[in-house]
Amino acid sequence: MEFNFGKRNYQLMIVGVLFIILGYFLMSGGKSEDPAVFNPEIFSTTRITLSIISIIIGMAIEVVAILYKDKNA
Repeated sequence: MEFNFGKRNYQLMIVGVLFIILGYFLMSGGKSEDPAVFNPEIFSTTRITLSIISIIIGMAIEVVAILYKDKNA
């Protein structure tokens, strides 16, 4: 019985999931202790730019992992 995905596909999928998890981790935080006080830390470059880029890269890696076909198969 032959599987559609090979070892390389699963490795790429794990890397993609790790990028997505990293992006959500970078996006977290910035909460103010007092709800009446505004915390400008929610607009940091890490939360707005780097986290989104990490998630998009992770999604792209997932697409590549699904479409990847071994040359030997």
